[in-house]
Amino acid sequence: MQNTLLVVSGASRGLGRAIGVAFASSSSIKHLRCLLVARSERGLEETASLMREAAAAAAAAARNSSDAFDLEISCMDADLSDMDTLEQTVEEMFGQLEKRTYDRAILINNAGSLGYLGRCTDMTSLGKLQRAIDLNVTSSSWISLQFVHKLSSSPSQKIRSTCSCIVVVNISSLCAIEPFSTMSVYCAGKAARDLFHSVLAKEESDTCTATSVRVLNYAPGMCETAMSEELAESDRLDSKLSSMYRSALNDKTMVQPKDTAEKLVGIIERNGWRNGAHIDYWDE
Repeated sequence: MQNTLLVVSGASRGLGRAIGVAFASSSSIKHLRCLLVARSERGLEETASLMREAAAAAAAAARNSSDAFDLEISCMDADLSDMDTLEQTVEEMFGQLEKRTYDRAILINNAGSLGYLGRCTDMTSLGKLQRAIDLNVTSSSWISLQFVHKLSSSPSQKIRSTCSCIVVVNISSLCAIEPFSTMSVYCAGKAARDLFHSVLAKEESDTCTATSVRVLNYAPGMCETAMSEELAESDRLDSKLSSMYRSALNDKTMVQPKDTAEKLVGIIERNGWRNGAHIDYWDE
């Protein structure tokens, strides 16, 4: 694709950062405009720097190519879990995007949290449960909807499409399809996100507009990230799960963010998945 828009939430570290770098390294993209979103301004700046380094390295490796690579990065520090400001935040995120034309627009809906860990019946805080659901389900769903709305044709409003193809990637998990003891809130959030995005895919597949909308639920595998370290160290996690995470970290057998990010970019570039499908890192 010659002109690609990329939006990555939770981009200040871990998987979100790795996905940004993987896209910057892609040889199939010639013009990439990227919006990185997370709470940490410093983390976003570090991700942007790594992306520029990756793009420079890719350009140097393809120095015989006649096409120059153009990378434009914007950063936005925002708390996507704050329901009082979410509408305004998302409007600021996407408000200017529809004023430009792209061949393709990609959203990596990655931001999320573990939420409560422990047995369901030991949960005592309604507020903490609500905050986790707000970030993992409500915020995620709203971001995806607004991304599609801003960048696609609207039969009702008859606005001009700003791109011919929209790709929405919901970062999923095995927890979306399998119950894990003491991870009820995380499992529930991931399951809800998967099904919401699958319904979005079905509706958009049944709608005739000038813009193709493709939706993917991507489970990146057990990645070596801060979240995995938190699970390994938690004294509230099921003992078997905690032991599994500790062993995987110590034995260096976890999936590296770089590897799963590159696989995701490859899946998107091939564009061969069933719309709304759940694909795991280990499936391909």
